[in-house]
Amino acid sequence: MQDKINVGVIGAGFIGKSHLGAYKNTPEAELIAVADVDKGRANAAAEEFGVKNVFTDYEEMLKMPELEAVSVCLPNAFHAPASIAALEAGKHVLCEKPLTIDVASAEKMLEASQKSGKRLAMSLNFRHGGNAQMLKKVADAGELGKVYYGKGAMLRNNSIPRGWFHRKEFAGGGPLLDLASHILDVTWWIMGKPKPVAAFGSTYAEFGPRGLGMGTWGVGYEEGPFDVEDLALGLIRFEDGQTLFVEVSWVLNIKPITYSYVCGTEGGASLYPEFEVFKTDGTPIKMEPIPDQDPKVRFVQDLLAGKPAVGPVEDGVVIMKMLEGIYRSAEAKQEVKID
Repeated sequence: MQDKINVGVIGAGFIGKSHLGAYKNTPEAELIAVADVDKGRANAAAEEFGVKNVFTDYEEMLKMPELEAVSVCLPNAFHAPASIAALEAGKHVLCEKPLTIDVASAEKMLEASQKSGKRLAMSLNFRHGGNAQMLKKVADAGELGKVYYGKGAMLRNNSIPRGWFHRKEFAGGGPLLDLASHILDVTWWIMGKPKPVAAFGSTYAEFGPRGLGMGTWGVGYEEGPFDVEDLALGLIRFEDGQTLFVEVSWVLNIKPITYSYVCGTEGGASLYPEFEVFKTDGTPIKMEPIPDQDPKVRFVQDLLAGKPAVGPVEDGVVIMKMLEGIYRSAEAKQEVKID
């Protein structure tokens, strides 16, 4: 029985290093390759994490027959081409969030995964949190009744990422892609993943274009123009009547806060800022503590065990439909349908 997965990492920046470090310290993973267009950065990462095979072209890395799985840790606009190339080369893929920058490329990624028979999963830190895993079990068991309303937010102040993160050609969008891919996702997931049918949204760019609200994340990348939003708000309607509200910002004149609530007919729960469960009749809910999990570790463990991915590509396509729906609504200044 196989007890290790040979893995490689595409992209050796800050996020790539987190994947390299996780695989290096995971008994079920054998870290064998790293690729980055910046040769110096690739070599430095290889030396730091003890990786023998170093590439500046990930296509060359994907030719390694012994390589079984890769993490894609590139700017958002390159998630789809790198993931599709890896799947077509017969490798399993763990892709950083957001899955991609639009629905069309998300569907191509799903098609490539289905055609190759290889796994494409998303690296979703929030889903892998112990409290989120526990609340998901409670909701799925019907303890909250029908969960009909959810709301989530990641509101930051003076935290616009630097480098490529606020450049549309690389990032695809601002905090809606960067942050809602976490908070909208985990709230929707706990709600039971209802089918979205419509979106209403607004986006704003009041600070970034004026050079205000810049944070420290992304320092070290080449700077460029700010041409994405710095605040996004969205309301999603679902097929069976449920509603989900989301608000995310990089900079906003408000005290920073992250929250996620789900409300059902028999009870409700707060995942953030505090983990609490509220029952209509006051009945306590028994919950066994679940430790936080690292998406990279869980990825290789689930592959070896033949278990389904915590963040499958199928979910990523639906998430992208909601995010794109909010963008389309903001542009049209009216509610739009989601197919």
